[in-house]
Amino acid sequence: MAEEIWVSSVRSNYLLGNKLGIREKHFGQDWAPPQFEMGAPTEEHMKNVNRASQGEKLSREEFVESAYVFDQKRWSRVKDLFWVDGFIAVKGKLAELLKDFDFGAGALVEFPIYEMDKTTQLSGPFYFLNFGSQKYCFVPSESQRVTFLARNKKTGQELWRGPLEPKDNDIAVSVAGLEGPDLWVDPKLKSAIFMSGALHDAIEAAKLKIDFRFARARIVPD
Repeated sequence: MAEEIWVSSVRSNYLLGNKLGIREKHFGQDWAPPQFEMGAPTEEHMKNVNRASQGEKLSREEFVESAYVFDQKRWSRVKDLFWVDGFIAVKGKLAELLKDFDFGAGALVEFPIYEMDKTTQLSGPFYFLNFGSQKYCFVPSESQRVTFLARNKKTGQELWRGPLEPKDNDIAVSVAGLEGPDLWVDPKLKSAIFMSGALHDAIEAAKLKIDFRFARARIVPD
């Protein structure tokens, strides 16, 4: 329903990035080696991943430049939502579905994935999910099973953590969340993705076989 807000904790599902059979190349750097073990991330990369998780809009150069497949068997099992070195990526039916919804300042950012030769491009298309939209609608005082983590000394902004698998009505949001984009992040709630009822319903109807860990948010008066 359009007058609903849903929260997804899909970003807490590590399996979406576990041994996918692909490795990456960052702008201005060499290709990562064809192995499952990940090297230590640079400070700049971690800043970009954290900014993306907070719903900030990134430039193209702040994402991974491209990726390649080194284990075809594992890659063949990857669903329409997956991770590329800390960034959410989408493909297939999910990517096409998302194009019909309002991202606000965000967008789908296309990137190439190559075969093992790093030259032959897979048909794709593949996209990074550049959120770019924030709504400060999470109401911790009305929520259940949430934990206070920290407060920014400069801005006073709080950071909370919800349950790994929230239940309906655990997370409370203000009526203001019904306005604007269909997909967004609230910087006050770690690892959560919010979406409109319409987007949630479209994802469910698509039967993507992805565990989004959905829970209906409880809408409270402003």
